[in-house]
Amino acid sequence: MQKCGRFPFVVLLVCMAAAWLMAAHLSPAVVPGVTAQTDTINFPQWYFESDQAAASLGFAASGAGDVNGDGFEDILVGAPKYSGAVHKAGTVLAFYGSASGLQPGPQWRFDGDQTGAELGFAVAAAGDVNDDGFDDVLLSAPRYNQDHTREGRVYAFYGAPGGLPPTPDWQVESNLVEAYLGWSVAGAGDVNNDGFADVIIGAKWAQQNFFNEGMVQLYLGSAAGLENLPAWTVYGGQAGASLGTAVSSAGDINHDGFADVLVGVPLFDASEEDAGRVLAFCGLVAGLAQTPCWSVTGMQQNGRLGEAVSGGGDVTGDGLDDVVIGAPGQNATVPEAGAVFLFGGSAAGLSTESWWTAVANQSFAHFGAAVNMHHDLNGDSLHDVLVGAYTYSADQSQEGRLYAFYGALGGPGAQPDWIAEGNKAEAEFGFALGSSDVDGDGQAEVLAGAPNYRKETELRGRIFLFEPVPGGTAVDELFLPLVLKN
Repeated sequence: MQKCGRFPFVVLLVCMAAAWLMAAHLSPAVVPGVTAQTDTINFPQWYFESDQAAASLGFAASGAGDVNGDGFEDILVGAPKYSGAVHKAGTVLAFYGSASGLQPGPQWRFDGDQTGAELGFAVAAAGDVNDDGFDDVLLSAPRYNQDHTREGRVYAFYGAPGGLPPTPDWQVESNLVEAYLGWSVAGAGDVNNDGFADVIIGAKWAQQNFFNEGMVQLYLGSAAGLENLPAWTVYGGQAGASLGTAVSSAGDINHDGFADVLVGVPLFDASEEDAGRVLAFCGLVAGLAQTPCWSVTGMQQNGRLGEAVSGGGDVTGDGLDDVVIGAPGQNATVPEAGAVFLFGGSAAGLSTESWWTAVANQSFAHFGAAVNMHHDLNGDSLHDVLVGAYTYSADQSQEGRLYAFYGALGGPGAQPDWIAEGNKAEAEFGFALGSSDVDGDGQAEVLAGAPNYRKETELRGRIFLFEPVPGGTAVDELFLPLVLKN
């Protein structure tokens, strides 16, 4: 574990960063700094490891909501290269919460039925799409071949008193060649305010008018479950833009009673190639508006703004929904260190400038490749920000690192409140992030996937559950500001 003192030129760097910040007209909440909390005492409360080599368990992870209605939240874990009934078809596991937390083994499992389809590439809580009092879930297999090569398939399973059913209640394919439907999946909230939760699905490489422009679709909930046809479809509008790489609920950013959504377009070319972009689409009676109600565009080549997005929570304590956006290719001083931006809610909607920014200082750490702000981790009623840097190297090469920044009035602090590391070379800890209150204590636990976690010579993959508490040892960490365009 890395343990280093502060550099002697830290004060100079911080002052330079503050001056640069003012010149760029960014929010003063952008965070310089040099210290952080290590994972010295941050041992996982629970973990589960694949029993099979090269399964990539932990590639996807998510809270599931409460699928069996017992008052405890549950989790989903994807292993897209697992061989169950079919070789390398993938699998998804569910672990049900209880007063004592999670059990050693899964309570539910669904195996893929097609080699190479990668079931478990993405998993998500769907909300209650049929309004029966039980939360539902989404799973994807983006390389699934039905009538078209790698068109992709997404499944929904509806919760019930006994938990998730053995077979899917709903499934959909893209009907487009090489679309990869299900590259991303998320609950959308109730975008048309009819009392049923809706879902949003991304197809990163779909094509309508432009090669690999990407596509996102909305499926509405109803008393019978999800509808069979999309209520709304948007394409990227630019070759190679990859719209739909990431999707998320956004809460109600314009305060009209309809839930809104976020869509990441990380390979969008603006003034710089692959600078990236994020769009928000606002809900209405028919579903979602066809044109975005908010957007932000990256300004740095290969910054890939929008590779990860998360919204629907109040981080700043003003009672309004905020959003968090990852740009894992961004850099201030070194290549692909990565950055995360928080845009705060206001009476007029989302802010047009970031209220808070964190940028890592290690080359190719990919800080911001995963972000999550869905829960309160420390029991103060504010949502907190999780950030993954899956190729971060401390005492092990590319072991990965996970950061938690606690919500506070005005926004998170300048330094992480909690950090954990993979502690195994090339584990890619933090590749997938989630949160869920599995023991019902009102304080959510953190999920972190490490799909390349090694047991002896085998890359099996692991999923970890942590109860975040601050550590106490300083390490070198430098956060500097970056510019975005709206």
